[in-house]
Amino acid sequence: MKQYLLLAVAFTAIFTTAYAQNSKITGKVTEESGEGLISANVVIDASKGWAAVTDFDGNYDIKLPGGTYTVTFRYVGKEEQSLKVTVAEGETKTLNVVLKEKQQLIDVVVVTGTKYEQKLGEQTVSMDVIKGTSLTSQNITDMSQGMSRVPGVTIADGQVNIRGGAGWSYGAGSRVQVLIDDLPLLTADAADAKWTIIPMENVDQLEVIKGAASALYGSGALNGIVNIRTAYPVNEPYTKVTVYTGIIERPTKHPKMAYWGSNAPLGGGVNFAHRQKFGQHDLVFGGAYDAGNSHLDSADGHSVRGTVKYRYRFKKVEGLNMGVNVSAYHSWGKTFFFWKGYGNVDIGGGNIVNYDSLAYKPFGNTITQYKSYRFTVDPFVDYYDKKGNHFKVLTRFFNATNTNNTGQGSVPNLYYGEFQYHRKFEFNKFDFNFVAGTVATYNDVNPPKNASNSLFGKNTMFNYSAYAQTDFKFFKKLNISLGARWEYFNMAHYVKDSTITSTDTIRFNRVEKQNSLKDLPYPLFRVGINYQAAEATYLRASFGQGFRYPTIAERYISTVVGPLVIASNPNLKPEKGYSAEFGIKQGFKLGKNWMGFADASFFWNQYDNMMEFTFGQFGPQSSWIDLNRNFGFGFSSQNVGKTRILGTEIVLAGQGKLGPLDIQILTGYNFIDPRSLNWNDTLSLYNYEGIKLENKGSALAAYNQPNGDSTLGINYAMTSTSASNLLKYRNRHTFKFDLTMNYKGLEWNTNMQYASYMENIDYAFVSGLFQLLGKSAFGGLDYYRKQKEATPIGRGRGDIVWNMHLAYNFKEGVRVAFLVKNLLNWEYTPRPAYMEAPRNYQIQLSYTLQNKK
Repeated sequence: MKQYLLLAVAFTAIFTTAYAQNSKITGKVTEESGEGLISANVVIDASKGWAAVTDFDGNYDIKLPGGTYTVTFRYVGKEEQSLKVTVAEGETKTLNVVLKEKQQLIDVVVVTGTKYEQKLGEQTVSMDVIKGTSLTSQNITDMSQGMSRVPGVTIADGQVNIRGGAGWSYGAGSRVQVLIDDLPLLTADAADAKWTIIPMENVDQLEVIKGAASALYGSGALNGIVNIRTAYPVNEPYTKVTVYTGIIERPTKHPKMAYWGSNAPLGGGVNFAHRQKFGQHDLVFGGAYDAGNSHLDSADGHSVRGTVKYRYRFKKVEGLNMGVNVSAYHSWGKTFFFWKGYGNVDIGGGNIVNYDSLAYKPFGNTITQYKSYRFTVDPFVDYYDKKGNHFKVLTRFFNATNTNNTGQGSVPNLYYGEFQYHRKFEFNKFDFNFVAGTVATYNDVNPPKNASNSLFGKNTMFNYSAYAQTDFKFFKKLNISLGARWEYFNMAHYVKDSTITSTDTIRFNRVEKQNSLKDLPYPLFRVGINYQAAEATYLRASFGQGFRYPTIAERYISTVVGPLVIASNPNLKPEKGYSAEFGIKQGFKLGKNWMGFADASFFWNQYDNMMEFTFGQFGPQSSWIDLNRNFGFGFSSQNVGKTRILGTEIVLAGQGKLGPLDIQILTGYNFIDPRSLNWNDTLSLYNYEGIKLENKGSALAAYNQPNGDSTLGINYAMTSTSASNLLKYRNRHTFKFDLTMNYKGLEWNTNMQYASYMENIDYAFVSGLFQLLGKSAFGGLDYYRKQKEATPIGRGRGDIVWNMHLAYNFKEGVRVAFLVKNLLNWEYTPRPAYMEAPRNYQIQLSYTLQNKK
């Protein structure tokens, strides 16, 4: 009898519970444009399960008993909204909500720092954000040009450096991870960013993280992250077409300099983008063509690019979407590596050579005719369930083939796959986000087909990693972030078969393998804290470990450029480090409609076994007595010991309306103190065979800075032009200023970039060594640097690049702009023996069509 009674009670409880929750609140959460908000939180009482997460179209539903409730709607970067609603037993109540955008820049939504959406003000690390429209309005057609607008960031030969974390490395071995839509854009061979494949016409937002981010993003993120996020369609179809043309003026110091024959320094191009929804289908496509002659003799370039971005949102499986993104790029032309000379140079014996405008002409045998091909295919799957679980699978195939007329080149293929899980948990007094994932990458690098030689030979590298991060938020004010990542690398180098003498065949008969188990047996960790001390005041502190494994290019490059040997170093070791920072971000308001923030930070970055390209006799020993091969002199990536970079950064940003003007500003000052901590210690240098070089009393020692005893070997001080222990190729002071004002369709922008004098470079460039060898390579570089030191903006100050444009926006979607770049016609070199462009003028015409359905 008891058993029957218990069954009856249990059945009654189940029936009562089911009946008690036979009511439903359902609806859609949208933003002001009418676009559905994905993964918005709808909460009544999370402890009872009365909560939901919106699907890809912004829809939600919550089952609950009849009654009166307060429903709260939340989305990152939007104003929170709470509504009271009464629902009867068995009733379905529809509650649609529009969430308004928060007006403060401090509330801009970012993804890169945590791999999920979070407010800029709540980040535990320094981060800058630039909207894509502000870049395209300045006719920036290559994202590397856009990077130079970011405070604390410098660019040399396309290599991005954040807060002095790297010098000049010939384009090999980035310490900054570059992503597009969360997928890596660093190549399989040199880990250099291919900026030109980025569809500038479809960029939505640029996010830059400063400091070690290896715990989330792996080896390439030792110094920071650059993530370019592209746009998806919204409810209204969008089409934009832009055409532009321009001409480069002569340098101020050489007003009568004749440009190169019939190749006037003209350029131009066209790009377009279209974004539209077709039912459950989201489609984006675009393209670009660019061509122009350089301000440098014998250099020119042509390129064409196409992109397609497709996503399908399933109706029958709520929260599921999948798609594929495809990009293709092809370029051809001629490259300029370094100049033929500069200024008045005493070559000995009382003989003075006037190089005049030879800085704009190439050194012999350094012009290369190239063809490059870039291709990416990115299938993905994305799924949100109703409990707030978010699963994502990201994959990429990335080919970046380079060929040239020297018979050298490379065919690097990168295969990338990532599985990611994210969920947000909400409780009464705190909530937390948990994100975890695994990543597998395979790099396959080969010589071009039928090549007689190769830059890197045949190599493969495998990388596997696993990561996890938890971000706690207490009392809606205190954010604490804890993360970890473990990585494994395995690199294989295929040794060329020397018995094959054919000039059009390369074969390999031996494999040399190395892995990272001894170098990184433990996970990397990061911790960060952010506290909202007042309504718009955020304090933050962070510490993160970093690790970078050598690239295939750094270990195995083998080439000759003019008089320089660029040699391999198979003994190159990984570098490790950490980044620590303390910062404060203060939001403020001017008038009713202009808001901004000021950010100040102090940072400490330290590295062990830092990898830098170092000058030495790295060529084959048979070349050490061969003048035609420059006695084997050149560069090779070497470990230069311990280094430390201290610094501070101040950033001011704001946007809004002041009186009749719409004003947007981004400005920042960055100071670094980059130091070698092994300044006078003898370097352990290795040649292309992995043999340790003594270099005691050698010709190399004779043509290095007389710091220390050359009989003991070469140290960092002897390879430097600086008398103090500064690291090479760094600008200690940089300042960026960007201001845009709009008034009734009229737009004016001014952009200024300042970099202080580069105090330390390789001493070999100014020592006279190459003149002794009968080569004029780097002729006049010492003269050029002394001129810079003697000018009103001299040592400790440096170079100014000032750009400006004036535009008018017609109501019909037509925009016309006149742009002047390098307004002061400033003569400057971002790295030794390479002049940047003089003043140039551009005209840009664009048409935008965005009609409501």
